[in-house]
Amino acid sequence: MMLRGFDLNLLVILETALSEASITRAAKRLRLTQPAVSQALARARELFGDELLIRKGPGMVLTPRGRSLLPELKEFCTKAEALLSSTEFDPLSAEKSFVVTANDVSELLILPPVIAAVSRMAPRCRFIVRSVEPVFIDHTVDLAVIGAPLPDGSFSSADLYEDHFVMLARPDHPALKGRMSPEAFASLSHALVSPTGQGIAGPIDMALQKLGLARKIALSVTRFTTLPKILASTDFVSAVPSRFAALPEVQSFCRSHPLPFESPRFRMRLLWHRSRDTDPAHKWLRELFLT
Repeated sequence: MMLRGFDLNLLVILETALSEASITRAAKRLRLTQPAVSQALARARELFGDELLIRKGPGMVLTPRGRSLLPELKEFCTKAEALLSSTEFDPLSAEKSFVVTANDVSELLILPPVIAAVSRMAPRCRFIVRSVEPVFIDHTVDLAVIGAPLPDGSFSSADLYEDHFVMLARPDHPALKGRMSPEAFASLSHALVSPTGQGIAGPIDMALQKLGLARKIALSVTRFTTLPKILASTDFVSAVPSRFAALPEVQSFCRSHPLPFESPRFRMRLLWHRSRDTDPAHKWLRELFLT
């Protein structure tokens, strides 16, 4: 098929529709009407000879052909955007939206100075923060701040810092008094942070498993910032990043305590698609995070 005369915007709309598995959400992300996205999907179905996205129950799911196309469409969109980017970036005059995915801890610990710098140095630019559920990097996302293992794919990354876990509990919790054994720690009622709301285990559980222990997860929440008030009024404890535990707003409700075994360490990283490695605006934004 010849590209001449072909509307490449169709591929952008298709990539977004497949990524979202929803015409409604795709229309919102693209700032188009739902009928416009539906019409584009109909054209794509005709072009590829496949339904690509079908309704199943209350939602929509990708067909096998749709799933196989999605990675290629993502790569195409990111490369096309990089190709069309200017070879120079002047933050003072630039009008651009920077999109970053991050969890609530990163919003507290990492983003404030970056946002302040963008506001001061690039006053016409917009900074958009999205949640990490689900984690994805495509042509609509500049950077992801993650503490999880790096995903497979055409990604680049840079380390931000290393951290470890400590136990967090209300100030008068009995577990904070004196020395505590791994067995005593495991026997407590634990609160776990799971950004997707579906997790029931984490790095702490893997560390305990090596000791032949298992803890009781009494509560699972989606955000770290909800924990301090919950812990302050319950007997629950939680294993959290030490930098989060040290925040004044956290210490006003809780106290931290070292874990009674070697804490798993993790690195916070920046993640982006490799097609943006040399993009001037992207390089400028990355430097703000890394300095």
